[in-house]
Formats: sequence, C-alpha cells, structure tokens
Amino acid sequence: QNFQTIDATIPRADRPHTVLPQLAVQARYPDQFAGLAFGLDLELGNFEHNVPSVADGWRFDVAPEIRMPLRSAGFYLEPAAMWRYTRYNLDDRNEGDSAPARSAPLFSVDGGVMFEREQGSRRQRLQTLEPRFKYLYVPYRNQSDLPVFDTALADFNLVQLFRTNRYVGLDRLSNANQLSIGLTSRLLEAETGRQFISATVGQALYFDPPEVGIATDAPDARDDAALEDSESSDIIAELGLAAYADWNIGMALQWDPDDMRSERGDLQVLYIPERDRVASIGYRFRRGDVEQIDGSTAWPLNERWSVYGRLVYSLNASAMIDEFAGFEYRSCCWRLRLVGRRFVSDRTGDRDTSILLQLELNGLSSVGVGADAFLERSIRGYSPSPP
Repeated sequence: QNFQTIDATIPRADRPHTVLPQLAVQARYPDQFAGLAFGLDLELGNFEHNVPSVADGWRFDVAPEIRMPLRSAGFYLEPAAMWRYTRYNLDDRNEGDSAPARSAPLFSVDGGVMFEREQGSRRQRLQTLEPRFKYLYVPYRNQSDLPVFDTALADFNLVQLFRTNRYVGLDRLSNANQLSIGLTSRLLEAETGRQFISATVGQALYFDPPEVGIATDAPDARDDAALEDSESSDIIAELGLAAYADWNIGMALQWDPDDMRSERGDLQVLYIPERDRVASIGYRFRRGDVEQIDGSTAWPLNERWSVYGRLVYSLNASAMIDEFAGFEYRSCCWRLRLVGRRFVSDRTGDRDTSILLQLELNGLSSVGVGADAFLERSIRGYSPSPP
C-alpha cells in the first residue's frame, strides 16, 4: 500500500508510510460454546518511510476476544473481554528501543432496549424509544516509546462514541473508564417500515479521563488531544427528517458543554425524486477550521441527456474552493460522460483543473477515467442509472 501526496506543501516527514508487505487476518466464531462468541484480529506489516528521522520497521498486532451475547425481544446485553498485544521491530537507524511493545486488556458491557408503541387513528405509525449504554474499561499504558505509523485521533461522532478506542490505527490504545450513553427515537410507517423522523443524542461520561496522546516526544505520551480535566465528552446529536414526499433533511451537531458552544455542525437538504435525479444544498462547519456552503445536482433533461454540477464555497476564505460541471449522453448501446473540474489543490490555495471523460459500452466495459464513481462520491444522494 502506497500513497501519492498531491499537496507538495506537506513536509516529507508528515507524509504516510508505505506498507509492504502486509498480512491481516480476521476471524469470528459466533455461538461456539455455551452461548459464547470468539473473535480474533491479527495484523503484520512492514512500514517504510524515506525520511531518516521518521521511524519505520515491522509492526505485529494481535487481539483475541470473547463475548457473551444475551438477547431477547427488544433487549440485548453483551459483556466482552479482549487482550491487545502490539510489538515493533524497528530499523537500526531509529533511536531508542528497537523492539518496543504494549499489551493491555479491554473490558466492556454493551446493552440496549427498544420500546415501541403504535400511533395514529388506524395505528398506521410506529414510534420507538431506543436507549443504549456501553461501559468500557482499558487501563493506562505509557506508549511514548511507540512510533506512529498510521494512527490519528478519530473524528468524534455517534459511531466513535461506542468504539473501544478513540484512535484509528494500532499505534495508540487509549485508556478508558467511561460510560457511553445514547438515546434514539424513530417515527416509522408501521406497514412498510419507512422512516419519517429519527433523532439521536449521546455522550460519554469519564470516571477516569483519557490520558494517552499521540505525540511521541512527550514523556508520558500525552498531548493536547488528551482530556485530563474533562468529566464528559462533547454531546453528539443527529436529526433526520423525511419531510415531505421526496424531500429529506439531515442535521448533526457536536456541542461542547464546558464552553457552551458548538464545535461541529452539518445541515443538508436533499430532493431525490429518483435515484439519478437529485438536488441538494448543505452547510458545514468545524470551529476554527471549516465553514462551507455546498450545492450539487444531477438531473436528466430527457431520455438521452443529463447534466451535473457542484459548487463548494468557503465562508472562511470568501472564495470558491471546488466546482465542476458536466453532462452525459446516452444511446441504445453506449453512453458518454464529460466532467470539467476546478478546485483548490493544496494548502497554499493553488488551483488545479481536471477533465474526466468516460465512454461506457453497454454490456461490455468502460474506457477512460471513472466519471460515474466521481459523481456518485461528490453528489450526495446520487446513484447512476443502469445501462
């Protein structure tokens, strides 16, 4: 696995490692003995970097686990235990211990309940109330002597709230003594299960604050990402509305209860009458970093012609940072897509221009750059129509 760094302003020491070779094994054995489930995650990889001051070498990680899933109608409880062991074999040119290691147990109890009731004069709607909790305990381990190959602090969201590690990657294992709680409520159509409204709120309560940081030069591996004085995490809230017919509204918010302010937010309004016909407008912000307005559309004009477009405007920079427009022509046996794009390509604000051209022969294959994949990734809610 290798990466080409497009942004030339990123220092060479901060660019990703090359991984060659890499072996990953994942095994799951549900209900093997007395209702117990077993699992195993194993990874072995060689991380290389072309900057002498950056650590590189082999990393071995293994994490066996055992779970006891207890489930009944509208209720589940799942105690689990895991042991994570990570060991490195670093190249001789790296200073310090050439074979540092870390091992730690992880204990968790995950549980939830689903309550539901019928609503409406004909009981045509169903409302649910779904509380969930997860207790997690991971003892603190000093990891300042471990390198950082592929690890970063994950964005905080509802998925991250119930994960066992606040980092993505294997180089850091965050200590934890916390209780994560969440509450979801949905309004559904009883007969079809179509969702009208979904609202979720969640927060983690820290009995012992997270102390493991990602910096390798700190004596105890703590850095600014550690939450030493916090008794709880930010509050995460999401709201989804199928407002009317083909209209959908999605909102997400991360709220800091200590400073009484929002840290991140996202608002999206979509109109999707068909899978290949969509229009959307959105607003997103990340305090001190991002504040953007985003609009996009994919719209068939007739049976043969479709048009595409997207604009992303930065309120911080008062400038357009990404824009593209294109079209598609379809016939009985082939289709042609052409998209022109102008976008900010690096941190200095330099702009680049690209053209994506794709010819697709129905029933055979496509030639050229994958414009359909680019459109599906860039226009929220869009899905290409079949040939």
